[in-house]
Amino acid sequence: MILKNRINNFWSFLKKYNYEWKMKLIVGVPIIIILVALDWISKGIVTSNMTLGQSKDFLPGFLNLNYIINLGRAWGENNDSASLAKNISFAAIFTILILVVFIFVNSKKWIIPIAMLFSGAFANVLARSWAPMNADGVHGGVVDLLVWDFDFLIFSKSYIFNLADVWVCVGIPLMGVCFIIELIQMFLEAKKNKKELHD
Repeated sequence: MILKNRINNFWSFLKKYNYEWKMKLIVGVPIIIILVALDWISKGIVTSNMTLGQSKDFLPGFLNLNYIINLGRAWGENNDSASLAKNISFAAIFTILILVVFIFVNSKKWIIPIAMLFSGAFANVLARSWAPMNADGVHGGVVDLLVWDFDFLIFSKSYIFNLADVWVCVGIPLMGVCFIIELIQMFLEAKKNKKELHD
């Protein structure tokens, strides 16, 4: 009986929850579609016009192309066939968690950074299904193609990445900004409430 009540309460919560679908459909979904498409187009162009391991100048002094198949995570971490199943599982779980957050977030300021995070995660997870084999004949990697042409702070010539990685790396700081805004709003609200109590 208790379990049945909890299930009914959960379904009631889901039905009454304010999902902000309009904002998500007008802003979030187009961002996801555009960013995933840009990532896949860039990967498709590189796999069609370059050979595995080939490098090309793109924006000399800033950004170059280097076509590799990365079996690992971001920045080539755990780039080996032994870690492949773990990497794919991690990426899939991360993508599902971001999707759940995207569905349930109802504050408009969070929609864009979460859409960017989901775009990057989703693009890379699905791209693993169609990416060519790596040099060792192993499937399940992701196409990485961009490399910085300089070393400065967090930028390194040793990092090879793709646009999906960029979307994640831009989405995370944007989430940080949203978090700071949220904290400031909470502080100002608490200050206002405290002032009203004393008046």
